[in-house]
Amino acid sequence: MPCETTVQVTWGDTDAGGLIYFPRFFHFVVVGLNDYFRPADDHLMETLRRDGHTLPAVDATATFERPLRAGGTARVETTVTAGETSLTVEFTVRDEDGQRAASGEVRFVLVDGQFEPTPLPDRVRECVRERGDGTTAGADG
Repeated sequence: MPCETTVQVTWGDTDAGGLIYFPRFFHFVVVGLNDYFRPADDHLMETLRRDGHTLPAVDATATFERPLRAGGTARVETTVTAGETSLTVEFTVRDEDGQRAASGEVRFVLVDGQFEPTPLPDRVRECVRERGDGTTAGADG
């Protein structure tokens, strides 16, 4: 079952006409990802940074299906598959009526200070297992 996060759509998320600016959906993915990992850490990115790691996005796809408007809310549904060094995040963003506004996938790779891939921490993998999402042992793509 996906992790669900409610996000307020602000004027900063939209164009001059008040409709969501398409790339903002990727910001919502990061908000959903942080919420997803809340059981493992208060803030995943800060914990990784303290350990000398970063988690850059290396591949992203999305399909825009309907607009969101400033002042509304969106529901971000997040599921995660953990590889050896990567997280693949599948997302669906729904409007206030439950209609799908966007969907897609973002792949993040954990890297060290030299920007070399490094294995995901056990606490990250454990959170994915506890949520009932997938892991791909030994494979990364």
